[in-house]
Amino acid sequence: MLLPTVGIEKIFNLPYTQEDFKIVYHTPIGMPVIPQAHKHDFYMALLIEKGTGTHTIDFFEHEVNPKTVFFLAPGQAHQWNLSKDTSGFQVMFSPDFLLQVQQKFPFFTPSGKSSLVLTDNDYHQLVIELKSLLLEASDQQAFYLDLLQHKLQIVLLLLKRAYQASFKTELPHADHRILSRFHQVLEKHYHTNSDVAYYANILNVTPNYLNQVCRKRSGSTAGDQIRERILLEAKRMLTLTSLDVKEIAFTLGFNDTSYFSRFFRKYTKSSPVEFRKINN
Repeated sequence: MLLPTVGIEKIFNLPYTQEDFKIVYHTPIGMPVIPQAHKHDFYMALLIEKGTGTHTIDFFEHEVNPKTVFFLAPGQAHQWNLSKDTSGFQVMFSPDFLLQVQQKFPFFTPSGKSSLVLTDNDYHQLVIELKSLLLEASDQQAFYLDLLQHKLQIVLLLLKRAYQASFKTELPHADHRILSRFHQVLEKHYHTNSDVAYYANILNVTPNYLNQVCRKRSGSTAGDQIRERILLEAKRMLTLTSLDVKEIAFTLGFNDTSYFSRFFRKYTKSSPVEFRKINN
């Protein structure tokens, strides 16, 4: 049993079954509460205009400051604790709304950074485009959906340029292709297969070479990344669902609950039950 997904229309209680795009200017920022455990099925970018606090994304706490952008991809768990004066822009869109589905945005990948501090110039340029996007979404004149897609593309490309300048993400083509494909395959099969050789075979490389590329470009081996992906989903399920440990273990490909508990404790220093109590 995997976590249920929640769309934009559910977050904002909209009177239709599906919404592909939403932009909100918060003054201050607030988030509608959904009582049941869920995963979002959309992308989100949150630009902080002013305010302080913390934003926890997949159990990693980020500091909230002005001119900071936070990125969330479908499936990620998050929560925030913000000062009362916090304001900013929140942009949400479905994968289908992207103008160029083949365009890769590094901040929405499994290995991407979840936050980015903008320079003054990048921040002001981005705010101009977000205000234009907000106006277009509000007016809803002829061809507004097409214009929204193009304006969103501009916003994402500006963010990609700022992101690459900050994190130096350009990679040799071959390494980039292998890493990107590995992460795509891992996202589909992490709950059924944890063997590096399995993924190397799909990618037509040797396990040693896959580990070498991963270590060189991300600082951790393919085996480490497989393990971290399984642990992340275990943490999400322990925090966001009422499934018992046995059900979670089975969902993540463990036939032995005690082995799953030992695995979890080895890498988190707490048992699944202890982790659930602390995070709930």
